[in-house]
Amino acid sequence: MQPVFENKTVLTEDLYMSGIKEYYKIGHRFSRSLAVAYAVVMLGFAGIFLYDLNIVLGIPFLLASVLILFWQFKGYLISAKKSFKSFAVLHQSHYEVDMEYRFYEKRLEQETEKTELGVEYKNISHVYNFPDVLLFVYDKSVIIMDKQGFVRGSAEEVEELMRQNNVKVH
Repeated sequence: MQPVFENKTVLTEDLYMSGIKEYYKIGHRFSRSLAVAYAVVMLGFAGIFLYDLNIVLGIPFLLASVLILFWQFKGYLISAKKSFKSFAVLHQSHYEVDMEYRFYEKRLEQETEKTELGVEYKNISHVYNFPDVLLFVYDKSVIIMDKQGFVRGSAEEVEELMRQNNVKVH
């Protein structure tokens, strides 16, 4: 069976990180807002305790709120970078991984030199169209695809295929 669309992506750390940053901003909007609000309240308590010169209570609140804020704005990138590095090392590279994506009528296949993955469209919960990448979310995992890498079809045609298969496209 011939694929409907094909994409060849050279997944670099920059491309991967740009997709993860955009997804984290949009996909975790509520939890980020809640965490930031919690951190601000904790900063308030830290300020009150430190104003009263109660360092034993003030410092832990201050440190916890700073750590929460750091993780929400930059810390998640540490684990994302580590995730990309381990994936690249699996493919005997530290910089890039050649990926091939094939879109069939009811499934998406991802293939590298060392791995293969097939995902039925019914298992994909969301597709995000960011400036440089298409990002597919399924089972708490993501597939990041360079929009410039299409050798057959286009990002717009893939979005339409996803909509036809009842996948939410953003």
